[in-house]
Order: sequence, then structure tokens, then C-alpha cells
Amino acid sequence: MDTKLIGEIISNFKPYSILINREGVILWLSDKIKTIINITDGSNVESILKLNLNEILSDEDIKVTIGNQSYNMSKLKISNQEAIILIFNIIGDYNDDSTKSICLEQIIENLYDGVLLSDKDGKVVIYNKAMEEIEKREAKDMIGKYIWDAYGYSDINKSEHMQVFTSGVPIINRYKAHAFNNGKPVYKSYSTYPIKVNGDTIGVYSISKDETKLQSLLAETVELKRQYTKIDDADNKLYKNGTRFNFSDIIGSSNNIKKLIKEAQAISWLDNSILLVGDTGTGKEVFAQSIHNYGKRKSEPFIGINCSAIPENLLESILFGSVKGAYTGAVDSSGLFEEAGEGTLFLDELNSMPINMQTKLLRVLQERTVRRVGGKKSYPIKCRVISAMNEDPYILIEEGKLRQDLFYRIAGYNLYIPPLKDRGNDLFELSEYYISKFNLVMNKNVVSITDELRNIMDNYDWPGNIRELEHFIENIMVRTSDFDRYLRAENIPEYILEVMDSNHVVNVSNKKSNKPLQEILDNMEYELILKALENNKWNVTKSADELGVTRQSLIYRMRKHNISRD
Repeated sequence: MDTKLIGEIISNFKPYSILINREGVILWLSDKIKTIINITDGSNVESILKLNLNEILSDEDIKVTIGNQSYNMSKLKISNQEAIILIFNIIGDYNDDSTKSICLEQIIENLYDGVLLSDKDGKVVIYNKAMEEIEKREAKDMIGKYIWDAYGYSDINKSEHMQVFTSGVPIINRYKAHAFNNGKPVYKSYSTYPIKVNGDTIGVYSISKDETKLQSLLAETVELKRQYTKIDDADNKLYKNGTRFNFSDIIGSSNNIKKLIKEAQAISWLDNSILLVGDTGTGKEVFAQSIHNYGKRKSEPFIGINCSAIPENLLESILFGSVKGAYTGAVDSSGLFEEAGEGTLFLDELNSMPINMQTKLLRVLQERTVRRVGGKKSYPIKCRVISAMNEDPYILIEEGKLRQDLFYRIAGYNLYIPPLKDRGNDLFELSEYYISKFNLVMNKNVVSITDELRNIMDNYDWPGNIRELEHFIENIMVRTSDFDRYLRAENIPEYILEVMDSNHVVNVSNKKSNKPLQEILDNMEYELILKALENNKWNVTKSADELGVTRQSLIYRMRKHNISRD
């Protein structure tokens, strides 16, 4: 055995090394080791390392200290174990590959983001603690398995890791559920990248973020801002994406509005289409913009259109675009679906859209492509669609004013925004906001509302909702003296008094308020629905038959009145 030749070969890879025989006699030393240990060939390694021979020859790596430096000593046995190579790796030497590997492994294991690495065969190699927490799985059930088997895919082609491995093209900022916990999908935001060495792909890794925790923290921050910030410049600010509102601008502390905001925040990160249903003036666009600004599309444009304000013959070209010569005066122009890009297109008052136009919209949403009026080329749709209606969609379907198939396409998720009369003390929180706003505009110093006016406001049903309330406060403040610190009933304009008195059963002339008609009707509807449900043991279909309405309409009315089985 040529010990010198073996030693020189080893020292090219491991510069700090010693070759000994089974008796511990040193046969060869590398040049590097000679600089830190004053020994020669023929010496016994036990006296040098201050260790007994059994420890030195054991299969375990050992930490040793030479001078002031610590080393990790590993062994390599050669030539039928007649000779042993002792290899010394400096602990903390970041030029050493093994040290780098140890450091990177510990960093990956303690990252807040989830890391998943698969090799060239598609087997899971790394699955860190954060990934376990995000997907509610254990590394021992993932590592060593083919990634499509680990996630329960029947087809290897459904594995995004294998798609990236084959194409070499990374997937950036995807939001999707791959894992399930107790049957519920676990959504996460992630990016997947190929690992390339000299042009060859040797593996694929994903970095996932725990959006649940981030959303929870963000929701708490938004709620604190909503509660403690009453005056905002929402009317003047304009975000770069074309919006003015986010959830922190929504005023109110009623259970209805808190629950609605949490529900809206939860769906903001998804790609589902959303239908907002609420009376005129309840703030549907505020919620639409807030959903956009809370989700992953917030850096993309938000484009809104009121479908009732555009004639049918123009609505098609505005939504889909047009080509020059398609009709008299037509020019080459992109439609709102194209302009929205990967952002959000908000279709307000969709219920006013003619049936003919609804058919064209349905096709566009189904195919996820749009063709300009008069054009031949189709463009892919990448935007999210949020729609809004101020009428019960199920009644509209019954009356033939809304296509049922379009409803199922636009209502991936429904949000029902309550009217102002159902939001309790939010009425006066909003009043305080508008008082503060108009104080600045009108240079006044109003601080509160008299009990008399408060009583009138509390017994009015506010059919125009928040928009009507703003108009109401503004008109009273115009008539309030510059030195008066209270809003008073006598400053209500006469035309507003007439509307409140004649249409909504509010006796403001005697300053005594009867129960509003709408409230009486709502209470009657509530009692009838509850009785029917109890008679039919909460079978919704049978209850709907008893009441003479469709099942969908009954479900809508149950949500409207917050009726649910305990």
C-alpha cells in the first residue's frame, strides 16, 4: 500500500488529514496538518489527540480541539481496514462544503416560510417544520415519497414540481390548495423554482408562506385602525391601482358589519368570482375595493363600471373592446376586461344589464377569453370579476331578469351587505364620522346630536342607507349656526321631513316616532319563515314549498334575517 500516494490524493479534497495504522501509529501527515500539529511520521496519535485508540477508531465523528481551534474528526478506513484516514474539518469554516451544508439545513429547518424540495425523480428530499405547520402534515410521511403520491395525485402530470422540472419555467406567486386538513383545503401562497447545474435541472423547490397567520395579523391591524381612526381622508386619497377604499375605511362596530368584514377578508385571497348583494347606498363598491386591496391582486388595477349607466349598444364595446369599422364611429380600443389585466373588474348594478348582454357576458366568463366587437382575435381573461346587485338575485331569476347560469358563474361566493337600519349603533358612528368631515369642510364645531334628533334618526328606516345619511347630515349642518355645537331636529330641511314623514311612518311633526312600516314587514317575514322552518323540522325545501317561494329565495331571506339553526 503506497501510503504517501493515498495521503496526497485525500489531501486534495481534505487538506487537514492524517493516515494511521490500526495500532495508532502515524504513517503520513498532510502539509496543512503539519502547520497546526508539531509531530512527525511514526508518532502515536493517542498522545497527540489526547484520546484512547478505541475512541479514535470508533465509527462516530468526534469533536477534538487542537490549539485554540475546534475540529470535527471523521474517519475513512481503507485497504481492508489496515489503514485509517483521520479527516479534520474546522468547525465554523464557511469555506468548507460540509459546514455550509449543516448551516443551510438548520436555516431551512427554522425558516418561517415552508420549504419543499424534490429531486430529479420527483421524490421529496426536504420538507421543513414550517411546511409541516402550514399543511398540517409530518415530514416523515412526505420525505422519500414521490411528490404526486405524497399529495394524492392520480396523475404525475398534475404535479407542478414535475411541470417545472420538465419546462424549467418557475411558477411565481401562485395561491392554491394542494393539501387538505380534515377535508378542508389548505390554501397557501407559494413560488416554485427549478435548480439548475451547468444547464441541467437536478431538482425543484417551493417556498410557501403561511397566509393564514399573515391574514390574521393583518385583520387585527385593520380592525384596530377601524375602531380608533374615525376621521380619514378616504374621499381625497387615491391609490395607484385606481381605488380609494380598504377595510380600515369601513366604519361600524355592530356584529353584522364585523362578521361581514371577516368574511370578506377571508375570500379576498381567493380567485373566486364574488357577488355583492345589498340595497342602494350600503357600500358595495367600498367592499369591492377593500377586497381587491386586501388580496394578492392589490398591485394590479381595479376597474369599476356601473352597468345601469351605459346604454346597451355601448356596453358591449366598453366591456369587450372594438375594432375600427365594426360600426359607425368605431375605433380600435381595448375593453375593460383587457384593461383590468390581472386585477379586478367590478360590475356594479349587474341586475340592470339586459338579458341579451347577459348572454354575451356569460360566454366570456365561461371561455375566459374575450373578442373585441368586430374582431377575430380572442384575448385571455386574467382578471377577477366582482359583481354587485341591489335586488335579491333569486327573485330576479324567478322574474326572468337574471340568467340563472350567469348567476352561478358570477356568484362563486355571495356577500350580503346589511342595510343601515339593521346595523344598530353604526348609524351614529357613521353620523360622527360625517359630522367630523363636514366640520372641516364648513369650518364648524359640531360635536354631537340632540336627543330629539337622535330619536328621529333611530326610528327612521333609511331606505337610501349610508348615502342618504351623508346627505342628511350635510343638509342639517348647512343650516346649523357656526356657534352651535349640536345638530338639532329643527334644522332638518322641510323637503326631507316630508319624505321621512310620508313614506316611512315617522311622525317628526310631533317628535314622536311610530315603528317604521318596513320594520313591521321584516318582523312579519321573520316570524313566518321561522314558523315554517319549525313546522318542517328545518327542512328548507319543504319550508319553501309551504311559503310559496323557491328554495334559493328562502335561503336568501334566511341570510337576510340571520336565521340559522342552532
